[in-house]
Amino acid sequence: MNCSSFKIDYVIKENSVVILYFYDNAYFEFIPKIKDLISELKCQGFNKIILNLSDCYFIEKDIWEYFIKLKGELVKLNGDIIISNICGTVKNDYNLMELSNSIAVFKDIDDALYNFGIIVRSKYA
Repeated sequence: MNCSSFKIDYVIKENSVVILYFYDNAYFEFIPKIKDLISELKCQGFNKIILNLSDCYFIEKDIWEYFIKLKGELVKLNGDIIISNICGTVKNDYNLMELSNSIAVFKDIDDALYNFGIIVRSKYA
């Protein structure tokens, strides 16, 4: 097992969009933790997910593949999964794997929320 303090937090916005905050390195062994949380959220009716990756330093390929599969599931439920605040190695890997064809990236949370129809007054007022 890798030495990592991987952590996920989440916030629900306007009872319709979930923002998942990834911290540290997301290695293969954390897939069950990620799947369990997302499955729980889907069971509660949440099908619009924003991955905030500003504090995530690495995401293993298997996790990216899970996100692509998840996107297909969410789209069937009139939802989506998108990314905000991607940077560093995570952004480089995203670009190298040409994931822009699968999962959209937004520069910040406000823009990602706007994509789901949630207007942050301070930015768009």
